[in-house]
Formats: sequence, structure tokens, C-alpha cells
Amino acid sequence: MTVPEENRPKTTTTDDTLAAQNEGAAEEQDAGATGRTLREAMEEAGLSPDDVRDGT
Repeated sequence: MTVPEENRPKTTTTDDTLAAQNEGAAEEQDAGATGRTLREAMEEAGLSPDDVRDGT
């Protein structure tokens, strides 16, 4: 049997945990995609359009 949400015991550390996750997520996003175009990414990787096989 499940317990309704309003009857579940509450934790006191949830806010601390969520804040720590948000800080870590912001750091990961900063290190991720930079908004470059596919062409720029291919040039950075040293690929030309001829190197990529057409999917059709």
C-alpha cells in the first residue's frame, strides 16, 4: 500500500541536497556545448563534409 504524499515524513536535508545538485549542474553546463554550429564543430574535429557518410 502506498502512502499519500501529504502523509509522508518530511526530511530536513532536501533543500541542502537540491542546492548542491544545482551548483554541480551549472558547472557541468558551462563545460558543455558552446553554441557553435555543426560546421564549426566539424572543423574543430578536423572533419570535412566528404568524411561523413550521407544517411540516405
